[in-house]
Amino acid sequence: MKIQVEQNDACEALLTVEIDSPSVESAMHKAAQRLSEKSNLPGFRKGKAPYSVVVNAYGEDAILDEALESLGPETYRKALEEQAIEPSAVGTMKRIVSRNPLTLEFLVPVKPVVELADYRSVRLPFEEPSIPEEDVEKTLEQLRESQSILEPVDRPAQKGDVLLAEVHAVVLEENKKPESLVFDKEENPQELSLDENLGGRYPGAGPLLEGISDGETRTVDIQYPDSFPIARLGGLRVQLTVKCLGVKVRRIPDWSEDVVKAVSEYSSLEELRKHVRARLETRALDAREEEYADSVIEKMVEGAQIKFPVALLEEEIDDEVQTLSRRLEQRKTTLEVYLRTIPDGTAGLRKQLEPEARRKLIRRLLLTELVKREVLEPSPEEIEAQMKVYQSLMSDDRSAKSKKKDSVEETLRQLAANDVLTRLIVKRVVQIGRGTTPAQPES
Repeated sequence: MKIQVEQNDACEALLTVEIDSPSVESAMHKAAQRLSEKSNLPGFRKGKAPYSVVVNAYGEDAILDEALESLGPETYRKALEEQAIEPSAVGTMKRIVSRNPLTLEFLVPVKPVVELADYRSVRLPFEEPSIPEEDVEKTLEQLRESQSILEPVDRPAQKGDVLLAEVHAVVLEENKKPESLVFDKEENPQELSLDENLGGRYPGAGPLLEGISDGETRTVDIQYPDSFPIARLGGLRVQLTVKCLGVKVRRIPDWSEDVVKAVSEYSSLEELRKHVRARLETRALDAREEEYADSVIEKMVEGAQIKFPVALLEEEIDDEVQTLSRRLEQRKTTLEVYLRTIPDGTAGLRKQLEPEARRKLIRRLLLTELVKREVLEPSPEEIEAQMKVYQSLMSDDRSAKSKKKDSVEETLRQLAANDVLTRLIVKRVVQIGRGTTPAQPES
């Protein structure tokens, strides 16, 4: 096997491979055998026709095409091994250069080139977040309200009350039969907070139900805004029929030692207030650092030289298409339906997704190189700590098969490692941007 390698500036290698005659002949005989097993040739049982008969029936070109189904991938694999080339994405056979001797041309995506320049010199101003006292008080009030109790009252409902009610909702669409609207895990009767949106599910319905009494049934129409969090409901007009089965008032207790202990591990309101402030400050700092790290990374990208093969970008676009497909399924539609709205169909969609896919790919390549240079690696202790967080959020299914449990645990471990690594990256990028980076690790 003779191999010629040409590299280009697009992180691709062009392999021209001349295959020795014995290998070609062996592959052609095997291909002829497969073809003879697929059809009846006159005078022979399936798979029993001699090579010459199959050649006469199909022709050498057809047999060669069949042979390339296995000979092509095998030649590609051997050529990569011989030249010690590690592809960064799936390669392709571009063309048959010659049939005699058989010479194939392969395009191989190779390792991207990432030059970060002096990335450690990137600086951006950082503004420490501040937590207003009203945010602390709002959180404390939510904790106090969590200890409220509901008491029945014999009067028409007022804003802030809780209705015990049966709710039936139907979607009203022009020239269509009304269709029932049921939320997941929704059961009647249900308790509804009589606020603006009845707890968030029915925008604008709260004020329309004020004054309703026990035993009364009221029908109201509402309109979901286009920006409603549940995308499939955006813009829909819905009719609610609400039968009130009782009105309750929420009694919120005053702060006391018992209430503080019920919502925390502390015994005094002042201790709880300090804890709440510290927690809000930590969350705000984490959010600010993530936002700040994004800005620093973008600045690093501006000063970097990053080259990659087209195949990697195509794979990134594939991922974007799959993500879009899953989102559409959540909205009770399909990618096929969505493509009808896109000029040029699939090609047009991929063109639309290309800029964002390119941005994500460049960012990922930069961060991969940064992790390598900064020697960022999650410790076993950090991964185990994150694993415990995940496990605490999952129910322990003791009836599950051991193999399934092992698979789930391995998946969780990988997710934990990724989460810890992400935090390490954010921390280091923030240090770089603020000029507090530790000494450069030895390579």
